[in-house]
Amino acid sequence: MLNQDKCHESLLRHLPQGYVEFKVLYDESNRPVDYVFVDVNESFERIMQSNRRRFIGGRVTEILKDFEYSEREWIDQIAKSITSDESISFEHYSRRNQAWFELSIFSERADYISVIFHDITSYKQENNALKQLVNVSQRFISSGRDLLMNQQFLDQIREFTGAKAVALNLMNPDGKTYSTVALSGLNETVERSLDVLGFHPVGKKWGVYPEHIRLNEAVNPIVYDQIEALTEGILPRRLVKNLVRIFDLGQAIIFKIEKDDVFYGDLTIVMNANRQANRLGLVELYIHHILAQMTPDHDPEEVKESMFNGFATVDLECIMSLSTRDVLYLNKTWERVLGHSLEELENMKFLSLVHPDDREKTEAAFDELSQTGELFRFVNRYRTIDEDYRSIEWHCKVQGNYIYAVAKDVTERVQLEQKLADRDRLLTKLSDQIPGAIYQFELKQDGSFSFPFFSRGFEEMIGISSEEVKADANTVFAKMHPEDYPYVMASIDESYRNLTIWDAEFRIVTDEGRTVWILGSSRPEQLSEGHVLWHGYIGDVTDKKKYEMEIEYLSYHDQLTGVKNRRYFEEALLTYDTEEFYPLALIIVDINGLKLTNDAFGHLVGDRLLIEASEVLKNEVRNQDTIARIGGDEFVIILPNTELHEAKYLSERLSRLLLARSIEGLPISASFGQAVKLDDSLPMTEVFNFAEDTMYHHKVSEKQSRRHHSIQLIMRTLYEKIPREEAHSQRVAELAGKLGEAMYLSSSEVNELKTAAILHDIGKVAISNDILDKSTALTEAEWLEIKRHPEVSYNILNTVPEYGTLSQIVLAHHERWDGKGYPKGIRGTDIPLASRIISIADTFDVMVTGRPYRQAKTLDEALAVIEEEAGRQFDPQLVEVFFQKVVPTLQH
Repeated sequence: MLNQDKCHESLLRHLPQGYVEFKVLYDESNRPVDYVFVDVNESFERIMQSNRRRFIGGRVTEILKDFEYSEREWIDQIAKSITSDESISFEHYSRRNQAWFELSIFSERADYISVIFHDITSYKQENNALKQLVNVSQRFISSGRDLLMNQQFLDQIREFTGAKAVALNLMNPDGKTYSTVALSGLNETVERSLDVLGFHPVGKKWGVYPEHIRLNEAVNPIVYDQIEALTEGILPRRLVKNLVRIFDLGQAIIFKIEKDDVFYGDLTIVMNANRQANRLGLVELYIHHILAQMTPDHDPEEVKESMFNGFATVDLECIMSLSTRDVLYLNKTWERVLGHSLEELENMKFLSLVHPDDREKTEAAFDELSQTGELFRFVNRYRTIDEDYRSIEWHCKVQGNYIYAVAKDVTERVQLEQKLADRDRLLTKLSDQIPGAIYQFELKQDGSFSFPFFSRGFEEMIGISSEEVKADANTVFAKMHPEDYPYVMASIDESYRNLTIWDAEFRIVTDEGRTVWILGSSRPEQLSEGHVLWHGYIGDVTDKKKYEMEIEYLSYHDQLTGVKNRRYFEEALLTYDTEEFYPLALIIVDINGLKLTNDAFGHLVGDRLLIEASEVLKNEVRNQDTIARIGGDEFVIILPNTELHEAKYLSERLSRLLLARSIEGLPISASFGQAVKLDDSLPMTEVFNFAEDTMYHHKVSEKQSRRHHSIQLIMRTLYEKIPREEAHSQRVAELAGKLGEAMYLSSSEVNELKTAAILHDIGKVAISNDILDKSTALTEAEWLEIKRHPEVSYNILNTVPEYGTLSQIVLAHHERWDGKGYPKGIRGTDIPLASRIISIADTFDVMVTGRPYRQAKTLDEALAVIEEEAGRQFDPQLVEVFFQKVVPTLQH
C-alpha cells in the first residue's frame, strides 16, 4: 500500500496537467467560505508562475487576492461542486498564460476538493478558427493571417538583401493615403525607435507625398542614396536625422507593386550606411510572383488583401548563368528538398539531377527563357540524394546574363493530381452514396455546355431532375441567385482560359423560395483545343455560412443590446474620419444608476435597463447614424454630417424619452456629452475625449440629487411592492427612537437612528414577492435569499456618500450579540449601537404584527421572547432599558 501511495504521489507530481487539492473551510452555517492549499504539482506551479511554497497551507482568499480576475474566476466554480456532489468541467481562459484550460473539479474525500487544469489551447485554436478571428488584435489594418504572410515575406526579403529594415506600404481605399501594414527589422531596438518616433509605424496612415507620385511613373527599382529624400514633407527633418544617426541608416530602395495600371503600394528597403543591397533581381522576381497571383477582374481591395496568399510555399532561390547554365547561388532550403549539401550541389552539374524524361522539356524551357526573358509555372523533376524525385515549380526572370529564379516543391500537389485522376473512376461508382454531389461539366469552343454526368445528390441539392438537366443545362444556372450569377460565370471563364481549378461559393434559390448556399470545386481537363471538361464536387454549406454570418455579426455587435460593439466603433471612427462626413458629431451617452439597479434588483434587471435604453436610442437615430456600446453603461452615437446644435437637440430629446421609461419603478436617466469634428485639424481621439469630458461634467453636476431621488424612488417601489413594509418601517423607527432616547442619545443621533430604521429593509426590494408573501415555511434556499437583504440595503445606501453611516447601521441590524447573526457574524459591542437598537425594535414589531408565514404573538409572548434572548440575540443592557423605560409606554 505504501508503494502504491508513492506511485500515486509521483504520478500527480509529474502529471502534465496542472493539479491542486484544497481543504474546504466552513462557517457556522456549514457554508464554504474559504479553501486551504493542501497540494499542488509542478504543472500547476508553471500555470500560476509561482513556487509551491507560496501556496501550501495558505488560504485562497489571501494567496490569490492580488491576482487579476481572469486568473482566479475558476475559484467561484468550486462551491458548485461542493453543493452538488458532482464533478464539474468547464473552460477557462488565462490571460497571464495566454492559454485555454479545461478545468475538472471533483472531490475524492470529504471536505477536500481537487482541480485538474488541462491545456486545450491547441484544440481551441483548431476547432474555433472562426471565433479566433473575432478576437484578433485591432492594432493592425490587415487580418492576422495576412499580417503573418506579409511578415514572412518581409523577413525573407531582408535576409537575402542584407537590409537594415524592410517595410510594406499599401494604398488605402480612399486613394489619398497609404498605410504601413508590416515591418521587418529594428526588432532589437523597437523600444528605442518608438521613443524617437513617438508612434508605432505599423498601422500608421500616411499622406501621398511627391516621391510616391513619381514612383507611379518610374521603373523598378528607385534607389535613393539617403533616406532623407524619401521622407521629405512626411517626417520632421530633425526626427529623420535622429533616426539616421541612431540606426545608422543609409541607402533606400523602393519597388512599386503595380499591375494593369493599378498601383497597390510599394516595398521599401532601407540599408545600413555604407552598404549596398544584395540580389535585387530576386526581390523583383518575388514581386512578379505575387502579381502573378492577381487577375484583372478582381477588385483592387480584394487583390490587396490576398496578394500574399501563395507566398508561403515559395522558398527555393537560385541564380544561374544564362550562357553557361552554371549555378551561381542556391539558398539553404535546397539541402532540405534534395538532401545534398550546398557544397555538393555547387560542385556538380545541377542540371544533371533533372529526371531523364524531363530533360527535353527543360531544354525547351531554356530556349523560351532566352527568347522572352520570363518563364512562369514551369515544373520538372529533380533527383534527391535518396534516388527519389521531387517536382519543382519554377518562376524565372532574365537580367543581363543572369537568370534569377524562385521555386517551390510541388511534389505533393503533383502526386495528388495523379491520384485524383485514378480516383475518378472509383468516385463514379461511389457517387450516389456520399453527401453532396459529384458531377462533370463540359464547355466547348462554340460556347455550348452540358453536364455529361452528375450524381443523385446533384438533383436533390439543385432541385432539378436529371431529365431537365439533360434537356437544357441552362436550368441549373437559372437556379442561381441573381447577385451570384455574374461572379460564378466569371470564375468558370477564368478556369476555362487558364485551366486552373475552379472554386466558388454561391447561392441557389429553390422552388419553395428557400436559399441554399453551395460550395463547388472542380478540376479542369482539356480534351482538345477550346474543349474543357471539369470533374467536380458541390456540397450544401448553408449551416456553415449561417455560422460564419453569426460569428461576423457577434464580432461587431454587442450581444446584450444588439447595437454595435467597441471593436466596430473603433473601426468606424477611421471610416467616418473623412471630409465627406464632416461635420462629424459624436454623442457620448452614459446610463445612470446601472450599479444601483444591479445591487437593488439584480443583474437581470440591470440588463433590462440597458436593453430598454438602447431601444430608445435606436428608435431615434437616422439610418446613416451608428450606435455602439463601448462600455458597461456607456454608449456612443456617430452622426455624419451633423452640426453641434443638432447633436445637442437630439441629446435633450433622448434624455426626455429615457426619463419617460422606467425599470422597476425607477426612471431611466442618462448623462450626455457632445463634440463635433469640422475638418482635419483635430484628431478623432481629441473629439471623443472632448465629448466624454462634457458628459462627465454633466454627470458629476447631477450625481448627488439623482442618487437621493433614486433612494426615495426605491423606497416607494418597496412600499408599493410590499404595502405592509411602510407601516412596519414607521413602527420600528418610532420604537427605536424611544429606546435611543432612553439610552440618552443626542437628538441628532436619535434622528439618524430613526432614519436608519426607516431604511433598514430597503434591500427587500430585490427579493421576489413569492418569497416575501409565502404563507408556508421558507426553504433553506429561500431563507438564504431573505438573508441577503442587509447586504443589498448596504450596497444601495452606500452609493450616496451622506448615507455612509446609515449603510453601516443597516448592514448590521441582523447581527446577534452572541456572534451568530448575519451577514458578517460580528458580536457584542463590535455591532454598532444603533444596529443593536433596531434589532430589538424590528424583532419585536415582527412578532406582534406577524408575517404571512408566521402568526402574530401577543404582547406578553413577544416580551417573553425579548427577555429570553437577552445576552444571546440582543444586547442585555439594551433589553433591560427596553423593559424599564419603553415597555411601560406600550399598550396591551
